[in-house]
Amino acid sequence: MTAPALGAAKARFVAVALGLLVAVTGCTAVAPPHAVRLSLAGAQIPLELVESWLRDADEFHFQTERVEPVVYSQHGFQNLLEGRCDVACTDRPIEPRELRRFGDQQIEGYRVAFYGFALYVHPENPLDSIFAKHIKLLFQKKITDWKTLGGTEGPITLYGPRKATRGGMILMQQARIWFAEPTWIALDSDAEIVEQVAADPTALGFASIGFDQNVRYLGIRMERTSPPAFPSLEEIESERYGLAKVIYVYFDSPPNPAPQAVLDYLFSERGRTAIESTNVWPIGRERAALPQTP
Repeated sequence: MTAPALGAAKARFVAVALGLLVAVTGCTAVAPPHAVRLSLAGAQIPLELVESWLRDADEFHFQTERVEPVVYSQHGFQNLLEGRCDVACTDRPIEPRELRRFGDQQIEGYRVAFYGFALYVHPENPLDSIFAKHIKLLFQKKITDWKTLGGTEGPITLYGPRKATRGGMILMQQARIWFAEPTWIALDSDAEIVEQVAADPTALGFASIGFDQNVRYLGIRMERTSPPAFPSLEEIESERYGLAKVIYVYFDSPPNPAPQAVLDYLFSERGRTAIESTNVWPIGRERAALPQTP
């Protein structure tokens, strides 16, 4: 057999052997994920969260680029209007005056998730709710006794997250504490905060929503005489509950392939898992679409 013929025979043998291996083991070639390039703009926390969720995608390989400034939701709407981004990531719906600026340019928006925090108290604490403006006074240590809030007399022990965390940033905004050391006992995780509250009848804890073992939520009244609001999707969407934010995505309508891929992924099972892994609550697609009214 000549050298070329021998080489061809070897190639056929390798191909047959690989085919047999696939048939025996059930292995199939795995296609690489589809590359999707897109630019994101908007508010800092929503954008960072969307970026982190897209990194976990299997079917798509999202290559994201930020369009500055990444500070407020209005920056996302402005960049979308100017055609400088594919997706605007925001923590509020677009306002009518902002929507009117788009003129004949059609856009669509979706709620994709929400994150929020709650005030936790011991089950034996008789207080039902507090006025929202008292949160600042509590964490500035200007209110230090439960009696001032209408509860049973006794000192208030504050527990909360470390300042460098998402929860710490929210709490600093609520308390208007930026450079000082925390006025609360700072712990490493929400679970630790809730555990301390469950063991301490004098405690007031600030942690992510979702804990219901041996603690309870303290309601928040946005107006002094209004009924208390508790963390639920309905209360959060209506903005009656002030310690939570819905995350929205906006893009041109009809969407280009890149925003459509983002939308399909975020509402997939894999997308829901990625959202939940960041202690954020996904919103079902059936209630996600936003009506656009100029």
